[in-house]
Amino acid sequence: MKYGKTFRLSLVCSALAVSAFALSGCASFDAPKGKYEDGTHLVSGKGKKGDIQLEVKVENGNIIAVKTLAHKETESLFLNAERLLPEILKNNGHEGIDAISGATYSSNGILKAVNDVPRADGSKPAFEPVGARSASDKKEFKLKWSIQPQLGVVKGEYFYEEARFRQGHMGSMLIVTDSQNARDVLLAEFNESGRPNYYTRLYQDVPKRMSEYNFSMGEKKGTAWVQSSLTMEKLMMDQDKLTFELNPDFDPKLKNKLAEPNRLKYLGVDVVAGASNSVEQSMIPLTAKINDRIQTKGSDQLFYQLAEKLKDDKGRWTGITAMLRLVVDKNSKTITHAYYDEIFADNKQQIRDPSLKGFYRQSKYQSIYYSEPSRIGFNVMMDGLAEHLKAGGSLFEINDLPATGDTGSYAATGFTKRSDAWDNYLSLAEKLYNEMRSDGVIKAHANAPKA
Repeated sequence: MKYGKTFRLSLVCSALAVSAFALSGCASFDAPKGKYEDGTHLVSGKGKKGDIQLEVKVENGNIIAVKTLAHKETESLFLNAERLLPEILKNNGHEGIDAISGATYSSNGILKAVNDVPRADGSKPAFEPVGARSASDKKEFKLKWSIQPQLGVVKGEYFYEEARFRQGHMGSMLIVTDSQNARDVLLAEFNESGRPNYYTRLYQDVPKRMSEYNFSMGEKKGTAWVQSSLTMEKLMMDQDKLTFELNPDFDPKLKNKLAEPNRLKYLGVDVVAGASNSVEQSMIPLTAKINDRIQTKGSDQLFYQLAEKLKDDKGRWTGITAMLRLVVDKNSKTITHAYYDEIFADNKQQIRDPSLKGFYRQSKYQSIYYSEPSRIGFNVMMDGLAEHLKAGGSLFEINDLPATGDTGSYAATGFTKRSDAWDNYLSLAEKLYNEMRSDGVIKAHANAPKA
C-alpha cells in the first residue's frame, strides 16, 4: 500500500510537471526577462501541517518548471492547491495570485516557497499571505468605502425606527444624540435587509450594510449600496442635522445616473448613486420620525457602544474590530437590545489571517459566506446572546449559549469547540459594564468581574 501511494503521487507530480513544461513556452514569451537567478532551486514554505518543498527550474530569468518534492498536507487539499503551479509558470512568479478556496494554507505555502526563489537582482521581497479567490474578488473596485466603527465608547440617547418599504425591504435607522445636548448627533446608522421574497434568494432577509451585497451590486452597477448611507450619515453627524430642505436644482431624471463621478444631487447634498430609492423611501422618512421624537418626547433608553481592535499575541492588529452595543431602559435599568459583531478591515492587506482576507469590508454577523470555526453560525450565536440578555440574563453567564464549550462531537451537537468570539465579547462586556455601572444606568449582573 505504501509503494502504491508513492507511485500514485509520482504519477500526479509527473502529470503536473508535464503540464508545467507544456506551459513554459507561454511563460517564457509573456513573462518579464531576467527576473530570477538561473538554475534549479529547492525552496520551501509553511503549509497548514508543515513545510511544503518545491523544486523550481529557472532559465533566462524565467520559471520553466515547478514540482512538489515533499509535503505533509492533507492529500486531497494539497492536490487542489497544486492547481496554482501552472498559474505560477504563466505568471513567472506568485505575485497577484490568490489562494485556492478550501486550500488557503497549502496555497500560501506554495506561494511562499516560490517567493524564496533567488532573484537575479539579489532582492528578497517580504511575503504577504493571500486570501482565497471569491466572487467578490473578480475585479478591483475603484470606489472605496469604510465600514469601521468608531473606536472607544459611544454613549447617549437612543433612537431607533424600522419599517418595510418598496415591495417589502426592511429599512432601519439608528440615531444617538448627546444626553446633554439633543442637537449633537453622535451616531447615525442606516441599514436595510432584502425583502423575504427578493428575486435573488441569496440576499433574502440579509442586511446590506456589511455583507457581500455591496460587492455584488458594485460589480453590476459600478457603485455600492452602502455608499449612499455613509454619505448621508456623515452629513448628519458633521452638521448635527437630521432633516434637509429639498434641493431646488435637483433633477429627478438624474436619479441613479452617474452624472458626476458616482454622485448625484438629492436634498441639497451629494449622494452616491445606486441606493437613492433606499434613501428617499426609507432612510429619510425614518430619520424624520426620529427627529420629531427628539423634538417632542425624547428617549426613555440609553445607548452604549464599545469598539476595539483585536490584537494577536505580538500586539499586532489582526484586521478585525470587535464591537458591542447595549441599550438599557432608563427606568428599569435593564438591557432591551444587544448586538455583538466582529468587523473586518476595509482592505485585504490589513487582515492577517489569509483565510479571512476575502471578507474585507464585511462583518461576521452580516456576511453571507463567513463560517465560524466552531461549526455554528456566528449570527446564531449572537442572536442567542441578544435573546439571553433581553430576557434578563447576565452579561457574564453565557455557558448555555451556542459554541461556548468544547464537545468533541460535531454530529451530536452541531459544533466542535468553543468560539474565540465569546472571549472577545466577554472582554468588551466587562469594560462596557463597568462604564455603565459607573454611570449608574444598569443593574448589577451576576458573576461580573470586580472592577
